[in-house]
Amino acid sequence: MCDACDKRGQTWKGDAHKCAFTGGVFGENWNCATVGMVRDICYEGQAEMPSGVDYRYCEDDKYATIKVDDIDLEGRPLALWVSWYKSRGATQAMWLLFDNAPPRPPTEKECLAIVGYYT
Repeated sequence: MCDACDKRGQTWKGDAHKCAFTGGVFGENWNCATVGMVRDICYEGQAEMPSGVDYRYCEDDKYATIKVDDIDLEGRPLALWVSWYKSRGATQAMWLLFDNAPPRPPTEKECLAIVGYYT
């Protein structure tokens, strides 16, 4: 379990959270606190989207590209791509995108570095 999930605990009625980082990298999840912080960066309800974040949607599917090339991350990725359905607790995909390597899922540490950069 990630530190953020451990510290937050469950603050809602319903199913317990499922941390996205139990396997070391982003995976199946439900209301993961670290993933929630990443989604907060690109939430469509903000008065102004941060520079470097591109949010889009198609019907109820939402996705965002977050520029990360200024952040010191392993392999020097260009962006983090995030996809989710409506405003529900599951985040369907998170991929770090590179110019010279295949995409890969981010680690908790990388997500926290991205959150720290944008907040």
